[in-house]
Amino acid sequence: MTNNKIKAVSMACALVAGLAVTASANAHPRWLLPSHFTVSKEGGDWLTFDVTASHGTFVFDKPAGAETGEVVMPDGRVQRPNFVIRGKRRSVFDFHFEEEGTHKVRVNGTPYYYTQYKAGRRDTVKWVKGNKAERDDVLPKKSRDVVTQVSYTRAESYVTVGKPTTKAFELDKKFLELVPVTHPADIVEGEEVQFQFFFNGEPQQGVTAEITRDGTMYRNHQEQLDVVSDENGMVTFTPEQAGRWLMKANYKGDLENNALADRVSANVHLTFEAVLQ
Repeated sequence: MTNNKIKAVSMACALVAGLAVTASANAHPRWLLPSHFTVSKEGGDWLTFDVTASHGTFVFDKPAGAETGEVVMPDGRVQRPNFVIRGKRRSVFDFHFEEEGTHKVRVNGTPYYYTQYKAGRRDTVKWVKGNKAERDDVLPKKSRDVVTQVSYTRAESYVTVGKPTTKAFELDKKFLELVPVTHPADIVEGEEVQFQFFFNGEPQQGVTAEITRDGTMYRNHQEQLDVVSDENGMVTFTPEQAGRWLMKANYKGDLENNALADRVSANVHLTFEAVLQ
């Protein structure tokens, strides 16, 4: 084999490997886990947060960066976390919470575009990275059934210092978002909880969500709660036991008049706590 052919094969293998790693990272739900959900200590307190990408509930798996982490303060302004560290299976950051009210802590992703198409006599389904504006430059000439999708994930949690507030709940009006109708500081075991979903600022029907309590490694069944949002974007459920919970919500749909994508798959991964009665 000539040097040029070897080089071409090596580049192709590297591209495939890179796409596989990217696909694997995006396929794992990213979530964050605070050490505490409330602060009552006078003068505030330091909390630490773990960030990872994993199918398991609060099981560390794939590396996920926390460099984009933000804390939405009770008055709406945004601050950056402190002491961000990235490891092999998780990232960690700390933040000192002292201002009274409810803070939103988030590690949001960036929009990820990929284009799926069919090619060849066997209609093999393939995909390449790129949005609608870019895909003509990378797709084979005889591509068929071309569809471009954008994926976006929010990983969020709430921390309340003293008296609960709601300013941090305000919408960005971009992609899928969750507003806690039941305040996160008021979630109690055995009591009904309501959340509302929005897409691009409008209530969104058909959002599917899986809600799972911590400790799945130590029980035979996931004991997962499955809900779907109604015409007002509302979901209702009851956490029967106290503890830490993870909600993984997803909305898939077609996009109209969008210059970059034909479809969307948007996620909100919310970590919350249900306290004892």
